[in-house]
Amino acid sequence: MESLSAWIAAYLIGESDDWVPRTLLGWTRVGLLAGLIGQAIYLIHACITLSVPTILWFSLPANVLTLVVIRRALRWRYPV
Repeated sequence: MESLSAWIAAYLIGESDDWVPRTLLGWTRVGLLAGLIGQAIYLIHACITLSVPTILWFSLPANVLTLVVIRRALRWRYPV
């Protein structure tokens, strides 16, 4: 099992995009991704306990679209 986890870690390190400098655009992407994870966790919690606010359903696709645009801008600005 330890060799499997070592292989997964090596793969993820190889696939990480640490080559992107920590610019304002990079930090914006990190913040939006953290917000998306928080929204998904809240959505799971809200679906179990109570009704989901409508603004959440509109903010999730907007957040994903913004992440795609920022990722493309970073790929354009810092090609590999």
